Amino acid sequence: MERKLRRSVLYVPGSSEKMLGKSIGLDADALVLDLEDGVALSQKEEARNQVLDALKTVDFGDKEKIVRINGLITEFGHADLETIVEGRPDSILIPKVNGPAEMLEVDSIVAHLENKHDFPQDEIKLMVMVETPAAVLNLPAIANCSARATALCFGAADFMKETGGRITRGRSEALFVLTQMVLAARVAGIDAIDTPYFNIKDEEGLVETTEMVRDLGFDGRCVIHPSQIEPVNRIFSPSQEEIEYAQKVIKAYQEAEALGRGTIALEGELIEALHVEVAQRVLRIAERAA
Repeated sequence: MERKLRRSVLYVPGSSEKMLGKSIGLDADALVLDLEDGVALSQKEEARNQVLDALKTVDFGDKEKIVRINGLITEFGHADLETIVEGRPDSILIPKVNGPAEMLEVDSIVAHLENKHDFPQDEIKLMVMVETPAAVLNLPAIANCSARATALCFGAADFMKETGGRITRGRSEALFVLTQMVLAARVAGIDAIDTPYFNIKDEEGLVETTEMVRDLGFDGRCVIHPSQIEPVNRIFSPSQEEIEYAQKVIKAYQEAEALGRGTIALEGELIEALHVEVAQRVLRIAERAA
């Protein structure tokens, strides 16, 4: 199954009808309708019902509809699931996951609710917030425990609160976590999505840190302001030069295969089958991002 395009994943407070309405017209690939940190305790029920209404009545176009629920250990989590599944979101984002047990509990509840509403089984996917030390240590098990799993999302603020570390521009404090996320995601065949960049006025910092995780292998990044969408989309999209080079690689390799050769030199570089796979992925992303 082709993975969704998740270059930019925009958080939208579920309690803000105005922000939700505005987000539909933005160029983010996916929207996280947030019922957790972005909603005050006094507005949890209102936000939940508002998000359900949006899922049922709003045309999201080709945007992925993700709902971040409250954790099941809170008084809101189970009610979030009972309500939100009825609206058939594309994915549910689970916060504060420590290990596969929490993932499997949500999976079981969602399966029961899909059956209750006569929805196709496994239609609703699951995404996981990686924001605790336990989650990092259990990443392979979390990423592989459910067929619904579709992405790992880094939550730097909560993670640094748990570890006592500090978020820095160079991100040395997060490099181990970021690397482990990419490895676990690739083994499981799912996406790795980076944490938001919290200084919305610092585009240079946004670009610098986004390029870093792109180079590590991340598929996209969460954003918290419309101004962050364009730079993030651009960074996670192949450039025209990359597209043209990918086309050259595929054409040259096909010509070499026709002559019975398994390797070729292109612009001074050795090209093998693995380079063709990379080139094909570049073109797939370019086509979906067009």
